[in-house]
Parts: sequence; C-alpha cells; structure tokens
Amino acid sequence: MSLVESLFSAIIRLDGDSLVLHTGEKPYVVTSSSSMNAFRGPLAWGQVELSTRTLTTETVESMLDQMLTPEQRRVLNELGAVEHELAATGDRPAFTVVAARGGDDIWVEIRPLRAKREEEPQEDYALPSGNAVPEPQALAAPDGHPSLEIVADVAQQEPGAADVTQLLESSGLIEPGTPEAMEDQRPNAAVVAAEEAAEEAAAARAAELSRLEAAHAQELARREAAHAEELARLEVAHAEELDSLEAARRDEEARLEAARAQESAREPDRDAEPRTAVVVPLVRTVHEPPPAPPPVSTAPDLDRLLSIAAARGASGLYLVSRSVPAIRVEGETQQLEGEDALAPSDVEAFVLALSPGSNADLLDGRETSEWFYDVPELGRVRCLGFRDHRGPGLLVRMLPARAISAEQLGISKDIQAVCTQHEGLVLVSGPRASGKSTLIATFVDLINRTRADHVISIERQITFVHESRRSFISQREVRGESQDVVSAIRAALREDPDVLVIEELRAPEVVAAVLEAAESGLLVLAGIRAPGAGPALERLIEQLPAERRNQALVSLSASLRAVVVQTLLRKRGGGRVAARELLLSTAAAASVIADGKLFQLPAALESGRKLGCVPLNDSLAALVRDGVVDAGEAWRKAYDREGLLALLRREGVDVERLA
Repeated sequence: MSLVESLFSAIIRLDGDSLVLHTGEKPYVVTSSSSMNAFRGPLAWGQVELSTRTLTTETVESMLDQMLTPEQRRVLNELGAVEHELAATGDRPAFTVVAARGGDDIWVEIRPLRAKREEEPQEDYALPSGNAVPEPQALAAPDGHPSLEIVADVAQQEPGAADVTQLLESSGLIEPGTPEAMEDQRPNAAVVAAEEAAEEAAAARAAELSRLEAAHAQELARREAAHAEELARLEVAHAEELDSLEAARRDEEARLEAARAQESAREPDRDAEPRTAVVVPLVRTVHEPPPAPPPVSTAPDLDRLLSIAAARGASGLYLVSRSVPAIRVEGETQQLEGEDALAPSDVEAFVLALSPGSNADLLDGRETSEWFYDVPELGRVRCLGFRDHRGPGLLVRMLPARAISAEQLGISKDIQAVCTQHEGLVLVSGPRASGKSTLIATFVDLINRTRADHVISIERQITFVHESRRSFISQREVRGESQDVVSAIRAALREDPDVLVIEELRAPEVVAAVLEAAESGLLVLAGIRAPGAGPALERLIEQLPAERRNQALVSLSASLRAVVVQTLLRKRGGGRVAARELLLSTAAAASVIADGKLFQLPAALESGRKLGCVPLNDSLAALVRDGVVDAGEAWRKAYDREGLLALLRREGVDVERLA
C-alpha cells in the first residue's frame, strides 16, 4: 500500500471529515464522529494525529505528485491554489483534494465525498371516507423490558496511526522528531562539558570585543584631541597673521601722516585762525588674497557645435585634438567653416561635459568608451570616446528624438504587411551601417500605432525610445555576454509578450532561443548582419553546431515569415537612398530551406515575384533607371553583381565600364 493510499485508509478507518497535510506540522484527521469504530473504538471529537513526525515540503510535494495531474501541479505553482476530485477505485470512495501554496508553505485538505442518500418515496395514505372518525385501538402494554445479554467480548483493534507512522517513516521524506525516550533523559556529561566550553568561548569573545571597543574609544579620543590641538594651532597662527597685518597697516598710516605733516610745514600759513583737524574714522579690514578666477567653461562652445550639427541635419559630430570640428551629412564628412582647431584640453572638457562619469580611463588613454547622453533641446546622442596619435577624440552621433515612421522611410506596402504577422520569425538584414536598427525601430513604431500588443525589446543599447501608444512597449538594455541575452529572452517569454524584438543574432545560444520563441506562437523581429536574404539565412544556420543544423533548418522553414534586407546608396544629387529586398515564406522558399539547399534561394526569390517577393537587384536597377543613383554605386552595393549587370543590360544601361 502506498503512502497516499494509507492516508485515504486512515480517513475511512477514523470516519473522519477531512485529512490535513501542512508543511512543518504533523498530519491529522479532523473528525466530528462519536460513534463506534472498528479500529479505534469510541472516537473523541477533534483532531487525530497520524504521526509523531512533522511533514517536510518534499513529503507534501511527493504526495501531490501522486494525487494531482501535471497540469494541476502547474496551476498550483502559478496561481497558488487548485481543487481536484479523485474518482473512486475498488473499495475506496471518491475524495476531493484542495491544495494551496505560498512559496515552500503548502497546505492540503483531503475530504471524502459522501454518497447522498436517495429520498425514499412516501406512501400516500388515503383518509377513510365519510365524516366518522374511527375509534383508537387500545395498545397492549409490553410484558416486560427486553433483556440485554453480553454474549461475547468484541476484540478492539489498536488505532491505525502506527501503520500510517510506519509508512511515513519508511518514505524517508519526514523530518526526524525527538524520540520520546530521549526527552526526559538527563544531559550527558560530554554534552554538559561542551556547553560549558561554548559558554567560556562566548565569554572570551565578549571580553575581546569589550577590549577592542575600549581601544577604539581611546583611538577616537586621541584623534579628537589631536584635531583640537591642530585647530588651536591654526587659530593662533591666524591671530598672529592678523596682528602682523594690523601692525603693517598702522605703520603705513603713520608714514602717510608724517608725509602729510612735512608737506603742510613747507606751505605758508595764510590763515590766522587755526584750522580744525578733520577726524576720519578708520575701518579695520582683514587682508585676504583675491579668489581664484572661475574655470573657463567650454559648455557653451559645445552647445553651439551641437546646434550647428543638428541644424544641418548631420548624423555625427567629430571632435578630435588638433583638428577642426567636422560633421557627417548624408554619409559625407565635411569640416565646419570658420572654426579653429581644437586643443587636447578642449576635447577633454567636451568629454567631461557629456560624460555621466569621470571617464578617467579615456582621459588617461587606457581604453575607449561609449555612452548615451540627453542634450537639452536636441535630444539623445550617442558618444564614443577614443584616443589616437593626436590626443583624445570624441564622436557624437545625433539620434532622432523618436523612431522614423514607415511613410518617412518610404517603405512599401508589401514590407509594411510583414508587421501584420502575429507569429513566426521576421529577419531584418543588411551590411554594416545600413540602417538595420532604424528599420527595426520603424517596424516597432508601426506595430505601436496599429496594434494593441505587448512588445518587449532586448537591446545592447537603447537607441530609439518608444512611447507606448496602442501597444505597451518595454525596452530592456542587456550589455553582457550571449548567456545574459538568452536569460533575458527566457525571462521575457514568461511575461507573455505578443512581439519580441532582438537587436542582433550574434551567438548560437541566442539563435536557438530565438527559434524556440518563434515556434511558441509569438512574433519575433531579429536583426542579423548580411548583404542579402540568402546570406542572412546561411549565417544564421552556420552559427549553430553541425549536429543541430538539420533540425534548425526544419524549424526555420516552419517559423520563418519574411526576410527584409536594406542597403544605403549615395544619390547623384547628394544624400542617401535605401534599396530593399523582400523574401516571403513561399512554398518554394520553405521547401528549399527544409532541404538545406540554401543556394537555391535566389531561384525561389525570383519565382516569388507574383506573391510579393522583391530581389535586391530589382530595387537597384529601378534606382539606376530613374536616375537616382549611378550604375557604379548600385554595382558596389549589390551582392549578386553578375545578375545586376545582366538586368541592367536588358534595360539598355551601358555597363561596359563596370564589367
């Protein structure tokens, strides 16, 4: 018989109303019956303990594993309470189990389901007809009281608590209690000696502590006395200095008075009447050295340079020692006219003005640093400090105050439709400095304006701050290793998000976690550095170990929804323009991915034009045909250059110099 079955048997034997299991307490049966019981004899109302040992958390959890289903265990762990009915089996009746949990504190109550007695139908008694009432019949008195005779003694069995206790002890999960035989024993001599030794050690520690406190108090008193002596010495020195200054002032006044007297003696006395002397009160002033001039602040100069960069639409401001400040506009670097070359001290002052800390490592030339700073009236900037052969340098990257909308970026309706997906994986790809972060932020802004979802974004550094509109957006900054990113992803999944945003896939653990999240029924937006859709998928799979790639390909073919690729090109008239590629999860693309034949993705991309797929060469050729960019610029940005040349030849573009 199992431990749980023995508990059910104990309830039946004791005719109990319920059985209570509580961590830290002994199991007991609550009974309100005073009837005879074949196992215990007359029962007293109240609680009947089934064991002399207290229950541990492991014991109660083991019992719950036998009584509850895994789903009910999950509900108990998440919600804190659950109720379950155990069906009757054999001679055992049905039971209800009510469990509640708060941390390691678990309370369980088991109640038997009493069978309801069916109401016996009452017979209808017809009254006799007529108004006559029959005479009552006389009752005969009993001949005598029935005698009660004891035929044989009924053997009374011992209570079943011992059986239950034996089962609980044999489980190995009950905390040992104090044996009754040891409770009244006299203390052992060794134990008494150990206690006395412990008391002596405690007394020694107390004495040592008192000695240390006394020594500390003496040290404080000595320091206070020395401090008082130093103050007295300084006061005496200050008084002596004041006296010397006062004596010097008096000597100077006496010298001036003597000079005035000599001058008066040389002039003739023209007035007969004596002249009354004028008494001028003297003000005693203490001579103090003039205060040091305040340091010259370079903040206004920095604010002016930042304002110029923002007014010209610059994406970055370069402040380098012994160089004229420069800005980067539409991908091109240009110096600011009329500005002088910066001294190393100027750049150091700029670093300290924009840095949230001292940046001592940067100023000492030991390492580079990177941080964000909020500039009043300009918004958020990204600062990168460095040191080269000329001295300290600072790059300030201007960031938009808010994410750029899809309309401002000129994103097509087919690409915007990607954000209407409710589950699966959407990859955002592109080479370095191609605007992947901006494109991902635009997708999040589009979801924020059109959907009421819970969005969690995990970023290495928060660049664009999203204000919640229709959706609730939570941005988390994780700068640790790949395992920290995986932990952040798993923690986010427990918060039941609708959309999960990962800035960049850089490690096998992160790729595996993202594929798992995409299969769990939510939309995942993830960035990866690659020039095209095919190279992006190849790089994603190559990050995984060889033994896991086949399974990852099958998972990717089922969960992938789209790959959006973006690259930036210089326009003929100045500025930059984006060319984009869109690979949708068509049947052909899913089949190619599942079979691991990623080299056939260009053919699947070509065949998916009618379904909305757009190869990058089509976007580049359209920009060349419209005269927006040169053919050479498009050729440099293409990852399938032979295909681009063939497409341009078919459209009549001269590409001989490119070939």
